[in-house]
Amino acid sequence: MKIQILGCWFLGLCSLGANAQSTATVADFPEVRITLSKSQYNSLLQSKGRRMELKNPVFLINKDSAKVKEVHSRGNNSLTFERKSLSVDLQEAVKVNIQGKMVKVKKFDLMNLVMDKHLWHNRWAFLGMGDASLFPLLNTFCTLWINGESQGIYMLVEKPRHYTTTVVKSPYMLRRGIDHVVSDEYIDTSSKEAAKKYREQYFDVYSEIGKFKGEELFRRLDNKIYMDHYFKWLAFNYLIMNGDYADELYLYILPEQNRFDVIPWDYDDILKPVPHEGMAARNAVDGFKGKYIFSSEDPLDRAIAADEFVYEQYRKSFKELLTILTPDYLNALTQRVRDELKVMSTSPAAPASLFLGKEAFDISKAEEDINLSLDFIIKRRNALLRELEK
Repeated sequence: MKIQILGCWFLGLCSLGANAQSTATVADFPEVRITLSKSQYNSLLQSKGRRMELKNPVFLINKDSAKVKEVHSRGNNSLTFERKSLSVDLQEAVKVNIQGKMVKVKKFDLMNLVMDKHLWHNRWAFLGMGDASLFPLLNTFCTLWINGESQGIYMLVEKPRHYTTTVVKSPYMLRRGIDHVVSDEYIDTSSKEAAKKYREQYFDVYSEIGKFKGEELFRRLDNKIYMDHYFKWLAFNYLIMNGDYADELYLYILPEQNRFDVIPWDYDDILKPVPHEGMAARNAVDGFKGKYIFSSEDPLDRAIAADEFVYEQYRKSFKELLTILTPDYLNALTQRVRDELKVMSTSPAAPASLFLGKEAFDISKAEEDINLSLDFIIKRRNALLRELEK
C-alpha cells in the first residue's frame, strides 16, 4: 500500500559544509556596521514596500572599512517590516574571517530573516543543498548594526549573479516568475543574438512539453536544462515540504554545456502541510495526485509528473538525493545549524530579531522546533526512500 507522504562558492570558496565541526564564537561570524545620516535611518525604518538607496554610508565589516558602490533595501514582503534586508555592492572585495576561513566578499545580500521562523530554515536548506551540489553560494549568519542600533541576526548570502559571472563565467541568467515568466534577466555578453538565443532556449522548454513525450521529451529537456539538478531541487522541496518555490529559482547558462543550471532561493516556507496553491488545486491537476512533487504551480513540473518516462528519471534523481541526505548527514547538518544559532543567540544583536516584526527570537524555542523538525524530516526521508526503492 502506498503511504501518504504529503501533509560555496564566494570568489571560488565553497560555503562551509554541514559536516564541519562547529567550535565557533560570535567573533567567527561577520559583524556589519553601517552609519547613515539620522534622517536617512529614520526613513529606512519607516519606509514600507519600496526600495531605498542609502546615500554615502560608512560601511564596516568586522571593524574594517569597505568602499561602497551601492547599498539599497531589497525584497518583496520583507520590505514592509522595520528591519530591512539590504543589497550590498562594494567597490572592491574585502577579506572577512568566517569561522576560521578568510573569504573575499564583494556583492551580497543581508537578509533580515524576518519571515524565517526561528531563523534556521534558510541556513539549513542552503547548507543541505550545497552538499547536494544544488546551492553554490556563500552564506553565513551575521549581525547588522545601523547607527549603533542592532538590526538583529541576519544572513549574508552571495548574490547569484556574482557567482555566475565570477566563478562560472556565465553569459546569461534569469529568475523564473509565476507561470514561468522571466521576472528578472541578467545578461553578461555583448552579443544581443546570444542573449536572445538563451531567452528562447528557456521558453522552448515550455513549448516542447506540449509537443513531445517520453524519452524524446526528456532528451530535449536535458539538452536545455541540467535536469538531474532540476529534479533534485524539486525532490528537495518535496522532502522538506517547501510551500512556495515555483518562482524562487534562478537559471543560469553553463558555458561549456550551453544549458541551464539551477540556483534556488528563499527557504522561509518549509515544512508546510500544503503547497502555495492549496492541496485541492494541486490534486486536481491531471496526473499529479500521488506524485512526489509538492507543488503543481509550474507547467514544467506538471509535465514531469504527467509523463511516465520523465517521471521515472525524476524518481531516480530523488533516490540519489536521499542517498546523499542520510540520517547521519541530516543529524550533522542540523547539529551544525543548532550550534551556530546557539552562538548567535549570545550576541547583543539577538534581541532585535523579531519574527514578522513581533515575536522575539528565543533559542530554547528554536532548539525545540529544530529537534522536532529533524525527527520528522528523517522519518519522511526514510519512508520516501522505501517507496522509491519499490
